Amino acid sequence: MIHKCSESLIHNRRHSYRSVILILCLILFSTRANLQAQDAVETPGIEVSGTGVEEGGLRQSALVGPYNQPQWTTERAFSTTRVYVRPPGSLEFVQYWTPEWKDGMTEHAFREELEIGLPYRFQLDFYQNWGIEEGKSFYKGSSVELRYALADWGKIPLNPTLYAEWAFNDAAPDVWELKLLLGETFCRRWNWAANIIYEQETGGGRETEIAFSTALTYTLVDEKVNVGFEALAERKTERGSRSKPESELLVGPSINVHPTRNSFITAAPLFGTTKDSPDVELFVVAGFQFSFGGPRRETEQGPRAPASMFGR
Repeated sequence: MIHKCSESLIHNRRHSYRSVILILCLILFSTRANLQAQDAVETPGIEVSGTGVEEGGLRQSALVGPYNQPQWTTERAFSTTRVYVRPPGSLEFVQYWTPEWKDGMTEHAFREELEIGLPYRFQLDFYQNWGIEEGKSFYKGSSVELRYALADWGKIPLNPTLYAEWAFNDAAPDVWELKLLLGETFCRRWNWAANIIYEQETGGGRETEIAFSTALTYTLVDEKVNVGFEALAERKTERGSRSKPESELLVGPSINVHPTRNSFITAAPLFGTTKDSPDVELFVVAGFQFSFGGPRRETEQGPRAPASMFGR
């Protein structure tokens, strides 16, 4: 009996890994036709109203909006890590799907998010959260989040942004969360971000979570495909057992694809490296952005100028 259970567990894990690889392949093939039409050779760019790209630069690195931020920061560039704020007058709908495989069991977490760019470097987000466990779906609750960037992009090293979120849970204690968001472009084609996270449950076991996430991507095709690496470390404790923390460390590859100018799909299959970690946790984030009167994208500001956070 034990031998059969072990074989079944190994089979389930192998099947889960194949599912993760299949999802990534589908994302790549779904944009193949679009990428074939994209000219892979970058042509010299032109300066556009002081915010365009330099000659030979990337369009996704062009500075846009009143905060002079790179275009890649206006959309979700990473699966586990957030960066900066949206330009004022812009709005984005984001869908999260996070399946987790651990000890032969599978759980699914879903989150719908509405991101609203506000003036003075603020951003307001609203969430609806639900999940599936043991084949049954259930409503988790809603969340509200506020971000504030300390300065325009490039004025302070790593572009620090403050983040606060409150989760109004349906059948569990509420949770509040604080984050420090960091992000930067290092050299040409390399975009990086990191989040430092503190989360506190307001009741029940009063679980405390301290976490760190980071992501690094490389631009394969400008405004179309970015690939890279992501990592997520979490340390969880509960009241009465603070000396016995639960530690998780997940690492893995990531891909960010833009099927159209205003949409994106980001996926990162992360693999557990500690005994407390899940075997695999897949982070898939998809979104669509539009404007309600705010600043337009660089490609809409005058001549075309050829030329990079969970959820967490």
